[in-house]
Amino acid sequence: MPIPTCGRFCGWAVLSAVAFGLTASPILARPAAGSAADEGAQERLTLETAIRRALAATPLSAVASARRESLNAAREAAGMKPQPTVEVMVENFGPPMGDLYDQFQITGTYSQRFERRGKRQARVRVASREIDVAEAEAIVARLDLIKTVQQGFAEVQAAQAKIIVARDRLSIAKQLQAEVARRVASAKDPIFAGTRARAAAAEADVNLELAIHAREAALKRLASFWGGNGAVAIAGTADFVGVMPEPATLAPSSADLALAETRLARAEAAVDVQRANARADRTIFAGPRIIGTGAIGAVAGVSMPLGGKRIARARVAEATAETRRLAAELAVERNRLERAIALAAERVNENRREAQAIRDEVVPSAERTLEQVRFGYNRGFFNFTDVSAAQTVLASARERVIEAARRYQEARADLDRLTGRFTDLAREGM
Repeated sequence: MPIPTCGRFCGWAVLSAVAFGLTASPILARPAAGSAADEGAQERLTLETAIRRALAATPLSAVASARRESLNAAREAAGMKPQPTVEVMVENFGPPMGDLYDQFQITGTYSQRFERRGKRQARVRVASREIDVAEAEAIVARLDLIKTVQQGFAEVQAAQAKIIVARDRLSIAKQLQAEVARRVASAKDPIFAGTRARAAAAEADVNLELAIHAREAALKRLASFWGGNGAVAIAGTADFVGVMPEPATLAPSSADLALAETRLARAEAAVDVQRANARADRTIFAGPRIIGTGAIGAVAGVSMPLGGKRIARARVAEATAETRRLAAELAVERNRLERAIALAAERVNENRREAQAIRDEVVPSAERTLEQVRFGYNRGFFNFTDVSAAQTVLASARERVIEAARRYQEARADLDRLTGRFTDLAREGM
């Protein structure tokens, strides 16, 4: 009488338990069996929830807030007019010799520098552009953090999927151990066949323990982003291998381009500052003068710097060249992002096709092979080595599906970062 085997239905159930994708996913649209019981009934942690927790806990927010306050204060200072100065000068004083005391003078002056038109406005524009750059850099830093969290989330999902495969492999190994024990007891197989079956079951048990440990370690690494202890359940583990909706357009991230554009705008504002500074300011001063004889007079005047046109032209040329450099860098950055997006999209499609091909072609064939070899082994047509080899091929195929799915998720994290999928999420709380 043949021993019941897992069969193709069990294999599809296991694969469905590690699938990642929406119900309409073209890759793994299979019924998920038993995944809820495997993961428990506690509330699941979704990717967006993990990202929000990480963003709320990151010190990047405090850094951005402090920098924003500093730059706002700098902009306020840039809009202020030059402060007046008061100067007191004493002349012709010394020991009382001759008529020196009669020549004693005290002069007090009040000075005010009058800036030429447009200087303050130019400084304020530069300070405002500096704030724009700081905000763009803060968003880019948060997007980089989101990418890291997304990769950590996928790592946890992959580890959980490997546990499901390891449990299925242990179940098959124990079934084979029972079959071999029966055949050894009836002298149909040598004793060492039973030893090998027990060793295979022990190895499968160890692999399951290692898979569980890897999952716990991955959970702790993920939870460290918000100071958690890793005692969470991950939502979407039953959908790991599937496909997320493709972006409507594979355009470069608006946050990355905005950073380059704000730096260019800051440089253009700096050109206006240098042009405004090329115009000399006037300083007017006036005040009383008290003479040692008791007479009181007054002093007044106007001062302005001489020359400086060559230095002013050089500084304007420097700022203009910097603007051209940043404009060229903006074009370079756009080109780099477009090429990186094309490469990431290709990696996404490549790993998606690999997971689909192995799932639809290799895994079903390996399941049928194992089922047929076990059926023949139970009737004496094959030996234990054939059964072990068939089991190894099936386990390797399932693990390869998970690895392809993990690479898909990593490539998708890169693509999401390059296209700015989570830009709106990164702006929350800023």
